[in-house]
Parts: sequence; structure tokens; C-alpha cells
Amino acid sequence: MIYLVRHGQTDWNLFKRFNGCTDAYLNQTGIAQAKLQAENLKSVSFDACFCSPQTRARQFCEIIYKGPIVFDDRLAEINCGEFEGTEETAEAMKLFWQAIKSGNMGTESFEAFIKRNCDLCDIIMEEHKGKNVLIVTHAANARVINYYFKGKPKNYDFGKRVVEKGELITLEN
Repeated sequence: MIYLVRHGQTDWNLFKRFNGCTDAYLNQTGIAQAKLQAENLKSVSFDACFCSPQTRARQFCEIIYKGPIVFDDRLAEINCGEFEGTEETAEAMKLFWQAIKSGNMGTESFEAFIKRNCDLCDIIMEEHKGKNVLIVTHAANARVINYYFKGKPKNYDFGKRVVEKGELITLEN
């Protein structure tokens, strides 16, 4: 079973800022969300744990899991380029989606982002099929990983959230 967790709240999440590669810390709500997940997952025995190396994900993971953690750059949030730190308005989101189609404005291309996340999922399937694997990452990564394990729906909508801040979903592996 894949236990996919999105890191908890940061101040930039709270104030609706593009976060991407900018390192941010969990705020008090994010820490409380991590403690809640630690309680929820305390009876699960994990065979492997993979985590984004970014501080907010690392903090969250280290609260919920006390075993060895593989910090993998493929789980880092998409690079938001010139959008980093700016407000996530409807107009900014529209421009951002246009930019990531080709990697304009300093963003990571959507294609490269999907590939790096799917490459890690391929390894997890090869080396940990049928085992309990914890993955702690970010919103955009969670979408890709969810689609990897569940199959890409016909009406694929990358903008739709699959897991909220600090929440967990489980996926068959």
C-alpha cells in the first residue's frame, strides 16, 4: 500500500503564495497536522519511506515517521520560476499553467515534472510492490503520483487537488 501524504500548512500556503522550490517551514497548523498524521499512522509498519528534500516536507515526515527516510529530489515541488512568492490569483494561475507547458518564465516544464515523479514511482513499483511505502511530498507531486497509481482519468485535470495540506490518501501498489 502506498501512503501518500502532503506536507502540512506553511505561511505561504495560508496567504496563497506560489511556493514551488522556495524553502518554507511548517507553521503551527502544519506541525499540528503532522502530529495528527503521526497518530493516524502509528500502527502502520512501513517498508520504505520517500520524502521531498524541501524543508516543509522534511519537517512533516520527521514528525510522522521515525525510521530511515530516503530524501529524493524527484519529490520536490514543481519549480514555479518567476511566480515563486507571488499571490495565486486566478490570472496568475492561468499564466502559470501556460508557462509550465513549455518551461517559460523560469518554470519547470510540466512534462519534465511528470517524468521525474513517474520515474520514482517506477522504482517504487519495481522494488517495493505490495509493500507499505510512505511518500511525503507536495500538492502537485501528489496529483501526479495519484494518477500514476490510479490511472489517468479520461478528463485529466491537473488543477484538481487530490489531497489537502497535511492529509493522507492510500493507493494500491
